[in-house]
Amino acid sequence: MRLNEDLKLREIGPYSIVVRVSGPDTDLTDVFSLNETSAWLWKKAEGTDFTPEQLAGWLCEEYEVDMETALADVKETLDIWIRYGLVWTE
Repeated sequence: MRLNEDLKLREIGPYSIVVRVSGPDTDLTDVFSLNETSAWLWKKAEGTDFTPEQLAGWLCEEYEVDMETALADVKETLDIWIRYGLVWTE
């Protein structure tokens, strides 16, 4: 998997949002809000190919969470990201 390279994480005050950027323009038609943990994962995954297991492993290293819980949360998050085109699966 890989993050959609047309999308960029932007932080506005305490908010983390993902927006579509093409050239010098930013499309604010589709704006995706991320919570603190999802934004942290996004930053870790930028520019890399990753698996759900890798993302869950990163969560386990950063937060006090077991692999089973982390993987379940990651899969739920990825399902949403895939549905809205934030992640490429191929």
